Amino acid sequence: MKRGKRGLSPVIASVLLIALVLVLAAIIFLWARGFISEQIEKFGVPIEDLCQNVAFDIEVIDASSGYDFEIANRGNVPIHKFDVKEIIGGDSDIKQFPFPVDLGESVKQKVGLKSSTEKIVVYPVLIGNIRGKSINKVVTCVDEGITLVKSGVEWN
Repeated sequence: MKRGKRGLSPVIASVLLIALVLVLAAIIFLWARGFISEQIEKFGVPIEDLCQNVAFDIEVIDASSGYDFEIANRGNVPIHKFDVKEIIGGDSDIKQFPFPVDLGESVKQKVGLKSSTEKIVVYPVLIGNIRGKSINKVVTCVDEGITLVKSGVEWN
C-alpha cells in the first residue's frame, strides 16, 4: 500500500550537498585566514627585513624646560616615528613621538619625559603597505631599540 510519502529527488539532494560543502569551505577559509598574517611591505621588501637595516643615533639633551631628543638616521630606511618606553622604578609607560626622520637626516625634538625617569628604550617605527592593498600599516622594530640609562644628569 502506497501512502503519500515521497523522497527527495536526486537533483535537489545534489544541490543541497553542494551548498553544504560550499558553506563548510567558506567557514574553514574564514577560520584559517586568522592564522595567516598580513604581509607588510616597503619598497617591495617585507618590512621585517627592513627593520634590520634601521640604524639611528639618539642623544638626550637636558633643556631648561624638559628634555630634547636629537636623533640622526644612519640607516638606509626612513623612520616614520618612534615609540619610547619610559621606565620609572619597576613601572613602564610607552609613549609615541610622531616625528619622522628621513635618510641621512637629523631631527631635534622636545619630548615630555618625567624628571624621575631612570631608563628609556627608543624603538623605531616604520610604515609600509599591506601586500596587494593600498592600506598603510605601522610596524615597530622592537629588535632595533636603543636603551639609554640616566646616571645623574647624563644619559648613556
